[in-house]
Amino acid sequence: MLHTIQQSRSTKTAGCAVTYRAGLGDRFGTCPKTCELNPSQSGADSIDWEYFDAVLYAVPRRGVSFTYSHFDWKAWGHKLKEGRTVVNYSAPNPLEAAAATREGVPAVTVVGPDYWQGRRNQSAPLGVKMIRCPAELKKGFTCSDCGNGRPLCARLGRDFIIGFTAHGPNKRKAADVKERGGCYADAGNCRIWWNRLANDTAQDETDGEKATRFAKGLPPGTILRHHIAGDMGRE
Repeated sequence: MLHTIQQSRSTKTAGCAVTYRAGLGDRFGTCPKTCELNPSQSGADSIDWEYFDAVLYAVPRRGVSFTYSHFDWKAWGHKLKEGRTVVNYSAPNPLEAAAATREGVPAVTVVGPDYWQGRRNQSAPLGVKMIRCPAELKKGFTCSDCGNGRPLCARLGRDFIIGFTAHGPNKRKAADVKERGGCYADAGNCRIWWNRLANDTAQDETDGEKATRFAKGLPPGTILRHHIAGDMGRE
């Protein structure tokens, strides 16, 4: 199940086009069961390749698109190319994020608030640098402001990790690699949207078809973030 919004009004993604993705009857239905942030016992066992490939090419004219996946980057990293949607590997920790970055796959990870020690960036394992999401450093800063129209998360060839500080009511779990749970989308307004989508009626087109149609209809130059909540899994 896919929900599309041409212009987000959320604090972080205001002005961007966004989507939400859920399994039918299960908001975690498109997320990997193995995701350390997934507090449920449900989720997908495999990637929905029809959807994944559709997302890669679902880029607005003269715009950029990006997203994140908790599925192992070794299964899909070879598909990333300039001009396509940039899929960021959502790594469970800085070490795995650094390993992906060293292999040319853009990576992000969640860290605790003490990780930064008051700095804008920090050293990560394997000699890789981690840069803190700029939206955490300036009030009112959005993905639309990032990188002068080319957000850091939409840059394929970068040699640094992007770090997100655990936030929301589940932030303690998100920052603790030993404790399962902590998904930011499992709380607040995001959870409300996600639940509503999971309990919606079945749609007449596949998620891949809908993503393709949505991207083609966006104004030129749009920044598109695929699935604010949800992932690349097969329902």
